Amino acid sequence: MSITVSYVGQKIENVRQSGAGDERVALRFSLEQVRAFRSIFGFLNDKDRDILYLIFVSQKKQKDVQRILNRSQPSLCYDIKRIRRRLQYIWYIHKVFDIFINFTQEKSRFFTTEEMEILTLMFYTSSFTMTAKMMRLSQVKTRYAYNKCLRRMEALEMWEPYEIFMVIRENLNAIKRVYGGDSCNFKTLSIV
Repeated sequence: MSITVSYVGQKIENVRQSGAGDERVALRFSLEQVRAFRSIFGFLNDKDRDILYLIFVSQKKQKDVQRILNRSQPSLCYDIKRIRRRLQYIWYIHKVFDIFINFTQEKSRFFTTEEMEILTLMFYTSSFTMTAKMMRLSQVKTRYAYNKCLRRMEALEMWEPYEIFMVIRENLNAIKRVYGGDSCNFKTLSIV
């Protein structure tokens, strides 16, 4: 049975259900869709991109991907779920980017320069560790300042930015998780 679903703002054709009675749907991306989503896929690390391309673009079966990547079935299934969650989060961040920019331009007067730098880095990294490292602060101080900013947004009824930063706090380390051997592409990020 072939169906069409809407995913990340695009319609994807020829989505097939798995076996009989299995309600799960395996999404397949065309090369054109991969090119359209390149900016989003760029947030994934090499390991995640390999899995994504093998399963969703090359249309390899999970058993083949397990053999190619020398992975167990439970480990691969966990990674697929994690990649889907990460892509949903990254899509959300792309969707609210204009709200974030508006917040930095119009509401920054309610926050110190250091707090705005923390909020900006957290928006781009979703990581207290990376934010603290780039700002040369302790993670404790970074987390404390972030939570203090959230309380201030709530008190000032800045609901849109508050929601964004709550979603970030619920999805820590969702953007470009760094594994041993990976390089951190955020080293050149500068706050203006």
